[in-house]
Amino acid sequence: MSRAALLTMTVLWGMSLGACTKQGFLAAPKADGEVAEKIGGFSSDTHFLLEPSGDAEGLLGRQVRVTSAGAWTIADERAPGCEVRVKESSSSYKKKYRVGLGDLTAFAGGYKDMLKLEARYGRSVEAEYEIQNFKTLTADTEGPCGEVIVKSVRVGSGFRKLVRAAEGAAKGRVGKGGIGVEGGREAATEALDSMEWGDPQAYAFSYDRAAQQKQFDFWVSMPEKLVEGDPVRFEFSANETAYLIAIVLEETGNGDVLYPSDSVPLPTVKGKANLVLPSPDEKKIAASLRDPKTAARETLVVYAFTHREDFDRFKPAAMDAGEGLAYAEKLEKALSQVPISRWSRVTKSYEIVPKDGE
Repeated sequence: MSRAALLTMTVLWGMSLGACTKQGFLAAPKADGEVAEKIGGFSSDTHFLLEPSGDAEGLLGRQVRVTSAGAWTIADERAPGCEVRVKESSSSYKKKYRVGLGDLTAFAGGYKDMLKLEARYGRSVEAEYEIQNFKTLTADTEGPCGEVIVKSVRVGSGFRKLVRAAEGAAKGRVGKGGIGVEGGREAATEALDSMEWGDPQAYAFSYDRAAQQKQFDFWVSMPEKLVEGDPVRFEFSANETAYLIAIVLEETGNGDVLYPSDSVPLPTVKGKANLVLPSPDEKKIAASLRDPKTAARETLVVYAFTHREDFDRFKPAAMDAGEGLAYAEKLEKALSQVPISRWSRVTKSYEIVPKDGE
């Protein structure tokens, strides 16, 4: 099914909004028994990077930003005062892996690339790896490194290919492929990107979580498919009171901030309760296609903050239309200074189809 060159949601009286993304967008996959291990008393799986890093030792001790809904990123540098001692162990083997786009991890500076892939292809992208592993580096840390940090990295050479799988065959499965599964798949129909590295680089990591970390859980519910003209309804819930910033993205990556808005300047979901938007005081929102004959995808990115001062600090100022993706990139980098127990991020993607179902 072809995609629209540009799509949007529109308020019924005609305001253009933008787009939306899926829950679990960067959720970590489960490791197989061969690579799963215990580190520092916590169960730790191995998680793959979208792109390998030549600074393997430099990754150790960096903060990992992960929520129960997924959305994994690694800070671009260690927190000030974090000290790391490195232990190296040899581990030579060859292996193939297949990982869904929703199960990859990006650096904060590369988060925009992940969002662009998600906005354009949704769940139909997966990564196939062929790895020659050489060693594992493990960190002993001191100082204020963070609540969730990179504890170990796997170093090796290899090949990584991003492929787009057939929508029908992949739906409901991409993003759940376990580590250690043989690469290759009949549904994969289009190679989107590939890279090969000969020098040993960090390609995967495991994390350690502070035992005292408070868990903040946040969820977004909405349909995965809408027919043009359908009313759009977002439902948010959390285990404690939170303040929301919602960004809508188009397939092209263009997008805008949906909330806060003039009508809802402080979107607030009460702890253990639901928030439904649009509110009764707002104009309704309807799904709309740029081309009424061509289906398209939209992506919603929602940030939730448990502290009002964080929301006030990061809420968007006036910006030009279509700058939602750039804002999300800046926000992702800025959040490296905020404890992960104080915020969460969820993405949801959905399709808008023509009324005739074509």
